[in-house]
Amino acid sequence: MALTTIRRIYAHAGLQSFVEASGGLFVVGFLVKQGLSPAFALASFALVLLSRFALRAAVLPLAHRYGLRSVLLLGVLIRAASYIMLPFVSGLGPILVAYILVSGLGSVLYWTGYHAYVSAAGDNAAMGRQVSIQQAVTATVGIVAPVAGGFLLGWAGPLAGFTIIAAIQLLAGLPLLGAANPAINPESRADPDIVRFGRRIYFAEGLQSGCANVVWNLALFVTLGQSFENFGGALALAGIGAAAGSLLIGKLIDGGRPQHSLTLAYGLGAIVIGIKALAWSHPLAALVATALGALVAPMLATAMLSPLYAMAQRSQCTLRFNMATEGGWDLGCSTAALVAATILHLGFGYTLPILLALGAIGAIWWGLARWYRQPSAA
Repeated sequence: MALTTIRRIYAHAGLQSFVEASGGLFVVGFLVKQGLSPAFALASFALVLLSRFALRAAVLPLAHRYGLRSVLLLGVLIRAASYIMLPFVSGLGPILVAYILVSGLGSVLYWTGYHAYVSAAGDNAAMGRQVSIQQAVTATVGIVAPVAGGFLLGWAGPLAGFTIIAAIQLLAGLPLLGAANPAINPESRADPDIVRFGRRIYFAEGLQSGCANVVWNLALFVTLGQSFENFGGALALAGIGAAAGSLLIGKLIDGGRPQHSLTLAYGLGAIVIGIKALAWSHPLAALVATALGALVAPMLATAMLSPLYAMAQRSQCTLRFNMATEGGWDLGCSTAALVAATILHLGFGYTLPILLALGAIGAIWWGLARWYRQPSAA
C-alpha cells in the first residue's frame, strides 16, 4: 500500500489527537490546579488565542519561503516546547506570560499550516469521507489518550507527564517528513467573498467551541473534584461514543446529502448543549452529557470542515483562506472564554456560558445551509 500524502495525514492525525486528548484538554484544568481561579484560567486561554490572532501574519512569509509542510512541522516543534514550559507555571507571573506567547505561536503555525495543508492535499469529491476518517482516528485515540493523560499528570506528576506529551508531539511530525511540501505562490490571492463567508462560519464555530467544549471541560473538571484521573476517565468513556458515530456524516456529504448531515449534526448539537447546561453540577449527569457530546462532536466537525476545506480549495489560495478564517475562530473562541470568565468572576455558574453556544450553533447551520444551496457547491 502506497504511503500517500493523505495516508500520512491520517497517521499524523492519530498521533496529534493523542497529544490533544492527553495534554491539550488538560491545560485549563491544570492552570486551576496551579492556583489560578477558573475565571483567570479561562482568561489565560483566551490570551493564548488572541496571541495567535496577533502572530498569524508570521505564517505567510514562512510558507512562501519554506512551504506549507515546513510551517506545519515548525508548529509541531514549538508546541512541544510549550508543553515542557507548562509544569513551571505557578499562578500569575512571567512564566505564564511566556507560556501564553510560545503556545500561541506554536498553535497558530500548526493549525493554520495543518488546515491549509489538508485543504491542498484533499480530494474535493471525497472530502467528507477523508475528513470523517480523520475524525474516526481522533475519536478512537480519544478512548485511550485521556486515561493516559490523567495517569501521567496525576501519578507521574506534571513535569514527567508534560515532557512525555511533548515527546509524542514531536513524534507526530514524523509521518509528514516524506510528504509533499506544497509551495505558496506569493502572487496568489484568495477570493475575498469566499474568505468573508468562511470567516463568519469560523467565528461562530469558535464561539460554539469555546462555550460547549472549553467552558464545559472546565465545568466537568471542577465537578469531578479537580482530579486528573477522574477527568481523563470521563473523557475516555466519551471517546467510545465518539468512535461509534464518527463516519456517518462523511458518507452523507459525499453521497450528495449534505443538508441532511447539517440537520442531523447541528440538531443533535443543540440538544446536547441544552443537556450540558442543566447537567454540569451533577457528576453522573455530567458524565452522560459528556458521552453524548462526544458522540455528536465528530459529526459537527465533519459537517463543518468538509465544506470549509472545499471553500479553501475554491478560494484559489488555501493558506490565505485559512489565515483569514482561522483568525475568526480565534476571536470567537476567545470571546466565549472572556465572557465566561466574566460571568464566573461575578459569581454565577456555568449554565449561562454553556447556553451561549446555542446561538453559535444556529449561525453555523444557517451559513452552511446557504453554502450548499449555491449551485457551485454541488
